[in-house]
Amino acid sequence: MLNWKVLATTVALTALGATSVQAQVESDPVMRLNQIGRHIGRATVCEEFGFDVHKERVEALAVDAIAVGVRGGFSENLSGTYVQNAMNQAMQQAQQDIQAMSAVDQKDGARFAENIRTQARKIVSACRAAANDPMTRTIIEAPSSSDETLVREFADKVLTPAGQASWQTPYINAGADVVQAVAVCANHLTRAQSDAYVAELYAPNRFPLAIEEKAMTYFDFWKQKGRESMAELDLDATQCNRLLTTRAAALKAAR
Repeated sequence: MLNWKVLATTVALTALGATSVQAQVESDPVMRLNQIGRHIGRATVCEEFGFDVHKERVEALAVDAIAVGVRGGFSENLSGTYVQNAMNQAMQQAQQDIQAMSAVDQKDGARFAENIRTQARKIVSACRAAANDPMTRTIIEAPSSSDETLVREFADKVLTPAGQASWQTPYINAGADVVQAVAVCANHLTRAQSDAYVAELYAPNRFPLAIEEKAMTYFDFWKQKGRESMAELDLDATQCNRLLTTRAAALKAAR
């Protein structure tokens, strides 16, 4: 019996391409069983990328997959083995792809962001293939959004803390730096001084409606980070003045 806890850790990222290849898969029961196993294995990761996954249908799909092998002349046990082996191979591939997502250091800004988007693009493509499969689409439903939209939405969640999300402009990142500095130096500022440093960031209509909420959440994130690091950094008034002056100038330059 297939164990969903095992399925939840598996992911296969290789998508089949040409129609001629798919026709060959359909006529070869071994290739088809392997394909189904890979599609099942990627089900839970697809959920993280905007696809609807129906876990309650997995067991029924496994029965249908085994029936494919039986129609091809294999026993139920052998058919199940083919499916399970394909899932195990997907698990190994998953580990490689997970490692690949973190292969580039976050400090390496643009390269880090591009690597995240490249890996996400591979996963979304594979999920789309599973959602288009006449059998496995019963457990994986594709959203109406395009693949690039799904890639962007996932990547943005990962890249936002690093300031590399698609909506994060130099101005927004410079603003977050100011918000953090104000929080770190709160003990050396009056309320009026603190408000003055960040006033333009919170001005009405400062950001397009599409990103306003994201920007405010991002500023709140760095405000909290600043508060948490205040005691550890323990900056004196002179150090705070230097920090705030530098970051305020960077914000002005980014306007």
